[in-house]
Order: sequence, then structure tokens, then C-alpha cells
Amino acid sequence: MSSIVSEMMAELAPTPSARTIACPPACVLPTSVKQAMEDVEMWAGKDLMVKPVDGGLNNENWYVRDEMSREFFIKVPGTGTAFIDRSVGHAGAMKASDLGIGAKVYEFDPENGVEVTEFLRGYDTCTTTSLRTLEQGLEAMQTYRALHASEKFGKTNMMFDQIDQHIAQMRELGLSLPPWAAHLLDDYAEVKRSFLASGIDLVPCHNDPMPGNFMVKGDTMRLIDFEFCGDNEATYELGLFFCEMFYDDEDMLPLIEAYYGQVRREELARIRVSRVMGDLKWGMWGIINSQVRNVAFDYWKYGIWKLMRAVTYQRSIDWSGCVHAI
Repeated sequence: MSSIVSEMMAELAPTPSARTIACPPACVLPTSVKQAMEDVEMWAGKDLMVKPVDGGLNNENWYVRDEMSREFFIKVPGTGTAFIDRSVGHAGAMKASDLGIGAKVYEFDPENGVEVTEFLRGYDTCTTTSLRTLEQGLEAMQTYRALHASEKFGKTNMMFDQIDQHIAQMRELGLSLPPWAAHLLDDYAEVKRSFLASGIDLVPCHNDPMPGNFMVKGDTMRLIDFEFCGDNEATYELGLFFCEMFYDDEDMLPLIEAYYGQVRREELARIRVSRVMGDLKWGMWGIINSQVRNVAFDYWKYGIWKLMRAVTYQRSIDWSGCVHAI
């Protein structure tokens, strides 16, 4: 009798329906990204509507809306990016969230590096052009000052760490710089000696001023994507920003003054030298990724362009005078 009742109850019980993760017809949801979404604990059993978000060279970025119309952003590490310490990036995202200069972080999986954060509704992605305006440039300096004034990460990722890593990677892959840029490695060795001799002021840095990593809504700026963050020299952070946004020496002076309170010869020299070293670092990064990654982005062209800019800017300033002023 009990078995009959059990069978009847089983027939009457509602059959659980499989969850749905839907995206627009024109989009293709990669299996790896779908699996990452299914593994997010806060979305367990929930239907999701998802769509890709443009931008980013190291990750699959997706917008997610759950069945309660709550909006999120999920970052899934791309192939060939195992060299990135995702736990460090998560620490940076948490710091930015706590400081009020980043997106709120909801969930992070240290095993696969998948991170779920707030979707910055109403925020616009900055561009090189917009960040060259005095208004957004000053906002960026204010954002950097807040980050740099906070407690250190406790894990360095100095420009020397980054460049030395890329030099080793290029040797391992049998790669070399183009002949017209080869002298940059000798210049780097001299710069490194000068910085180490004069001392380095370590502060928590973002280390990746790609325009898309700055988001604005009115007069509020948010900084995202902390994969390359770590304790570094502040002048390198500023130098990276100025070269990325194509600031010339005159245009960057008001921003340097806003950051430091005045423009001093030593800091200006360190910023100028860091601009060249930053383009050397990212130039090598592009060349390396052209060999190890197979995605629809011309890393080789990107890397060569960075190296060309490094050489061009270096020739426009008193290079030896700047190095000696460090």
C-alpha cells in the first residue's frame, strides 16, 4: 500500500525544470563561460539572461541578469592567461570596492579565477580622448591618490618585476626586440640601477591604465580590472597613464601638480622615464601574447606600436638628463 501511495505522490509531484541560461540569438555562449556561470554559488538554480560585454584582452566579460532582475558582471579568465595571479586581482578589486573607487565584489572562485561583481549601470566607459580632457584627467589623479594612499597589498609588482618577467619569457620563446628597439633593454638596465640606487616609494598600484578600465558617471569615476595590480612606484603608475592617453609634457603638468601639490624635477624625471619603460613592458607583452594566444586581436601589431611609441617619446626628451635626475 505504501509503495502505491509513493508512486502516486511521485506522479503528482512537480518535476523540477532545468535552469535556463539564455543569451540573444546573435550571441554564442562559450561552453567554458556557461560552465563558469553554472558554478557561481549565488546563482544556483536561478534562470539567467546573459550577453557579452565588449572590451578586455585577458578575459571573457559578460553581463548577467537573474530572475529577480538583479544585474551583475562576470569575468571569466581567457585561455593562455594562467600567468596572471587572479587572487592578487581579486584583492585589488576588493580594495577598490572598499575605497569606493571600484565595483562591488559579490563572489570570487580562487580555483578558476572567476569573479562576479556589480554591473555599473549608468556608467560610461572612458576613452583615450575623454581621459585627455582636464576634467577626467583630474578625476583619474584623484582616483589614483585614493588607491595609492591606502594600505599596501603586501605583494610587489614593480615595473622591474614585470619587465624582467617578460625578458625571461621572450628568451624562453626565442623572441627578440626589433633592431631599432633593441637599445631599450640596455636603457632599461641603466634605469633600473638608477631607481634602485635612489630608492623606490612603494604604494598599491593598478598598473593597467587601459582606457576601458576607467568608468565614469557624472563626476564619479570607478577603476576596474586589477589583474596586474601590486605594490609599485607611483611615478610608474602616472607615467603609464600619461603615455596611454597620449599626454604631452605640457598637458600632463597640471595633473602632476594636482597629484603631488607641485611639480618637482625628480618626480617629473621619474614619470618621463617610466613612460618609456611602460611602453617597453607592454611592447614585450604584446609580442609574447602574439605567440602564446590565439584570439581575434593583433597582439604583434599592438606590441610593435608600443615599442615605436617608446622610442619616439624617448627621442623627444632629454633622456640622459632624466635618468640622472632619478
